[in-house]
Amino acid sequence: MRRGFTLIEVLVSVVLFGLIAAFLYGGIDQVRLMRLFYAEKGKEFTHHERIRSLLYRDLAQAGKMSVIDGDVDHSIVLLESSRHSLYGISLPNVVWFIRKKDNALVRLESSEAITVPLDPLKFYAIHSDTVARGCTTFRVYGSGVGRFGVVMCGKDKIMVETPL
Repeated sequence: MRRGFTLIEVLVSVVLFGLIAAFLYGGIDQVRLMRLFYAEKGKEFTHHERIRSLLYRDLAQAGKMSVIDGDVDHSIVLLESSRHSLYGISLPNVVWFIRKKDNALVRLESSEAITVPLDPLKFYAIHSDTVARGCTTFRVYGSGVGRFGVVMCGKDKIMVETPL
């Protein structure tokens, strides 16, 4: 009576193991690709939620809002006496607009009144933040019941609606 495996049995088991490993690698690779895809989507969602939250707080907590229509797709929003500050300024003045040269959504904040066009002598007192890049549309509307803002960044639309 012999003990052990024949060469044919070993070769068949190696081939079967190779086929199983190839199928498993394909499944694991798909899981890796899905993880990368959803990680990127999560980063986009987090970024859009930060923009939405920042714009919502600025619009909701502003004492007075003025909108200057730059053109069909762009507004310049002046918010006076806001209760929302990123820099610890009490009652800051905030301006939102799209910088034309690179389509960046920009937020300015200062303790002094910000006028458009900007006075170069007051640059030292203005905090500037680039909120998003690649934005094609920024519009804000005010009504008797609230404020409504729309930002188009790439193919994504970010909308904010605040009560008065």
